Amino acid sequence: MPDLAGKGHHGAGKRVEFFETLTASLLRYAGHQFERGARAADGHAKGEHIDAARRHPLYRAPPEEAVPPMPFELAHVWEWFAQLNRKRQNGMAVNPIASTEILAWQARHAIAIEPFEHQLLDQLDALFLSHQHAAG
Repeated sequence: MPDLAGKGHHGAGKRVEFFETLTASLLRYAGHQFERGARAADGHAKGEHIDAARRHPLYRAPPEEAVPPMPFELAHVWEWFAQLNRKRQNGMAVNPIASTEILAWQARHAIAIEPFEHQLLDQLDALFLSHQHAAG
């Protein structure tokens, strides 16, 4: 397995900083997407309300926020999360994606997830859950 964080190698601090920056960027992007997708009291996504307000000629919509960029280096992790999220088990509330679900998904798609990527999936899931619980 490659040592993505560069532990024990010359320049390891720069590699760690690089991955921390990418992770922070992806989490900012995800947080923006989760906020737009959060349900308002009427059941529609908040982003739909904002977009509709911007199209209405008589309503002053809030200023348009800059969308945080998706770091292309981690776009595959975002896609994996989206696929896993669609298969999420729900009971009385939205549940975390179980490790067994991730393992089954890996086997089904013949993908080996690196530990760094698995941690990032867990961080995305925790961020998603925090947005879901805040909306509920």
